[in-house]
Amino acid sequence: MIKNGDSTQLERQWKILSILSWENNGMTINQIYQRLAKNFGEEVSTKTIKRDLDDLTMVFPIYEEGEGRGTTYTLEKYKIHDFIFSVQELFALFFTREIIRKYDTSEIGKMALNFIERIISYIPSIYDDYIDRLYRTFLIQKDIDSDKNVTLDMLETINDAIIYKKSIKMRYYSFTSDTETEREVDPYLIYEKEGHYYLTGFCKLHNEIRDFRISRIKKIKLLDKSFEISPNFDKSKYYKYTWNILKGSTKYRVQIRFVGNAARLVKEYEGYRADEIVENNDGSILFIKVVSQLDEIKRWVLGFGCEAEVISPDEFKDMINDEIIKMAKKIRSE
Repeated sequence: MIKNGDSTQLERQWKILSILSWENNGMTINQIYQRLAKNFGEEVSTKTIKRDLDDLTMVFPIYEEGEGRGTTYTLEKYKIHDFIFSVQELFALFFTREIIRKYDTSEIGKMALNFIERIISYIPSIYDDYIDRLYRTFLIQKDIDSDKNVTLDMLETINDAIIYKKSIKMRYYSFTSDTETEREVDPYLIYEKEGHYYLTGFCKLHNEIRDFRISRIKKIKLLDKSFEISPNFDKSKYYKYTWNILKGSTKYRVQIRFVGNAARLVKEYEGYRADEIVENNDGSILFIKVVSQLDEIKRWVLGFGCEAEVISPDEFKDMINDEIIKMAKKIRSE
């Protein structure tokens, strides 16, 4: 089977699949060897290619003909017009394209959109009318402003560093301090949220795990320094207690009582963000959420005005109260 943990082998096997897809009459191992060198600059032994082919034939429809050095390998090709699409599958394909369209201001988003549009262009013309009708009657709003200056080269550099567990050196602009600093980081993973790409890794400048918005990385260099992921890093727990992006080291069990229209709005549109919602007989709700940082949820609560009441913790009640007093002073001074 393909060994997903071994990226070098996985990439090489993908190249072999690509080479086989170019030929209709099959190829010998020596021919594959020559194509790997010519088209990809990859030089490996014929024994390695044979092992790769043995792995691939267990997963993909690759057929052998002949014996010895004259053995040829043929990849059975499937064309999209060989398939019959159900209405649900056509709808899903259209839906996928429109979702990806939200990200088309970024380089990777444009590539993804071009890819799905290529697939749609090969669909038999008998399905064109249905897709056109969907386009006219079904709208997915573009409510994401994806990062425009995050390049594929940048993402590939970071991804290589994560796969091979190599540290990176980068010049990073901090929005909080409004300064640029040189940092050495052990990268753990890349994640996307609301169209923005982030790197999670161990920052050696601050000696802790931090998140970096990739669009704020001004320069990046892959270092020849290996690292191991901290045993204290638990991906599921690291992101569990965030409201949006910011993270802290303290856990706060926030309880907010919503009344009136705010109660109905939060229940319908924001309920998924709660750990628990308790519905009261008077129509109010108790919104419960454990977070590790209070600033982001503070801005959210203030947006509901007098229809939101912080029940606990006390430090969060004080934060909201202080903010309201400051706001009132500004209004009176004007």
